[in-house]
Amino acid sequence: MSLYIASLNSGSNGNCYFIGNADDAVLIDVGISCTETEKRMKQLGLSMKLIKAIFVSHEHADHIKGVSTLANKYKLPVYITQKTALHGPRLIRHLSKTFVTNEPVEIGELIITPFTKQHDAADPHSFIVSHKGVTVGIFTDIGNACTQVIHYFKQCHAAFLESNYDEG
Repeated sequence: MSLYIASLNSGSNGNCYFIGNADDAVLIDVGISCTETEKRMKQLGLSMKLIKAIFVSHEHADHIKGVSTLANKYKLPVYITQKTALHGPRLIRHLSKTFVTNEPVEIGELIITPFTKQHDAADPHSFIVSHKGVTVGIFTDIGNACTQVIHYFKQCHAAFLESNYDEG
């Protein structure tokens, strides 16, 4: 299997998703504590040594609660937009990296593509992660399937779809 995926937590009490291969992995959001992230990864047999970066979808607490602590402890780069960083967690500057909408970021052999979505945040994004022809989508806080979400969803072989934000 070219990609391993796991939802470490999903919902209003915190979001955290693991996507990786045998050598490299990323976390999309860390809305649970560092301790809880480590515990859940261990329960699933996943090593923190695989994590090479954290990507932040937006600044709401259920997506960023544990980002700073985890990034600092493991010296992980945090990919975040400038607008989200202004409204979000206080990160160690040398760990912060900016991503640009629709521009893929390479982490080892993983290709992470961020794209905008509709949500009540400063600069909300979702992501697809690709490796060797397999694509996984991480779509959080989806209340409305806008054209961007539909476009990227069509590229996915599997997807995390979190829609607790949908009041309807």
